[in-house]
Amino acid sequence: MTDNNIIALTPFRADLTRALARRGERLLATTDLADEVASLEPLEAYYIVREIGLDLALPVLVLLSHEQLQACIDLDCWQRYDFAVDSLDEWLSAFALAGPETLAQAFFSLDYVVQLLCLTQTVTVYDPDMDEVPEEEEDASRAMTPDGFYLLELHPDVVLKTHAFILLDALYQYDLEATHGLLSAVRVDPRTQIEEEALRFRNGRMQDLGFVTPDEAGVLFSRPGPGQPLPRPRQPLDHALARVPSIYATPLSATSLLQQALSLITDQDFLARLEQEIVWAINSAIIAYGEKTKDLKQIADIAERVRDTISLGLEVLLAKEVVSVPEDDGVVAAKAAALLSVWGITDLFRHGFAATLGLRQEARQALCAPRFRAWYELADTNQSDDPGDRLERAFIAALLGHHPLRGGFALANPEQIKAFADLAEIDVARLRLQRLVARLA
Repeated sequence: MTDNNIIALTPFRADLTRALARRGERLLATTDLADEVASLEPLEAYYIVREIGLDLALPVLVLLSHEQLQACIDLDCWQRYDFAVDSLDEWLSAFALAGPETLAQAFFSLDYVVQLLCLTQTVTVYDPDMDEVPEEEEDASRAMTPDGFYLLELHPDVVLKTHAFILLDALYQYDLEATHGLLSAVRVDPRTQIEEEALRFRNGRMQDLGFVTPDEAGVLFSRPGPGQPLPRPRQPLDHALARVPSIYATPLSATSLLQQALSLITDQDFLARLEQEIVWAINSAIIAYGEKTKDLKQIADIAERVRDTISLGLEVLLAKEVVSVPEDDGVVAAKAAALLSVWGITDLFRHGFAATLGLRQEARQALCAPRFRAWYELADTNQSDDPGDRLERAFIAALLGHHPLRGGFALANPEQIKAFADLAEIDVARLRLQRLVARLA
């Protein structure tokens, strides 16, 4: 039976097909959009909205649940530890296209502390009867609330698409009591306390989606421990994330040792566990690489790197087995599938990563040669016009990174990088490096 026939019949292929069917444009074209959106996992919903674009995603936005929308804000509106109110403004402005009531509903569906955080970063709240109100600056923008209780002053350094007074007017129209309570809290609660509480809740939700802290994500880029890990329980974890988002499904559906191994898994519960681990590994890699989830092209590239590094890890472990005769692809895939029941996905990634460290060390040693270093560090204006020379520099630069990668292979885009997907690619890179060193040093 050919690989194509195997793929067509596997539960893994069926899972990926369902994920790809939920791509943005296809989702918008469905006749039961409300049911389709309700079935999306929070991470899926975020990537789909980003794929469609906020300016076109209103039909999906108005159907998002509290959990789905909050995940979108958690993923899109924070820069490490700082809340970006201008990013939240982009989302609220999309809802504002449907009118003030929809805008207010979206705002009130956010986590309460995020509501406070948004307002405390956009307005200062005064009680004219109790507070000492400073003299109004010439360029200041002030307004009384509709109920006459508070004087609001815009923060001068915040420029938003949806004016803060327009937002607050919509909130007052929708729920006067709730809006009054928000402004009361903004007036008396210290800003740092609001920010710390919002960050703490956000970090907890992000962990549930598999986006761990930078320190935890850094475990991916560490050498695996000796020996074999204990077998894992064969059931999906009880978390918000359970399915492969379509943006991850595309690279996972391409032919690789990982894909071939997963295609042989017939236990649906175990497969769900493996898919969840893969999604978590990709999410951890996004954090480890320091990338933003709104850059969909970069996210797809990272998913591809994770796929290839896991495949390399599988091959590294398989290479340790003593084989007297060459094995066909089916036998290799079956052995790789057996490894999936023993090694966690993160461990497999670490084995793949460790296999590339020798190349990085060899590249660093090459730089110890004065002539080689002088060539590599040559100023751009003094470099050769030979396209091949540019490819070689990109090749070395990719090897020297924290995660050694394969670069300098595309003449049209020398800076393009990919992960090493198998041991043969590592052997080719090692030979290329040796020849370059012999020529330059």
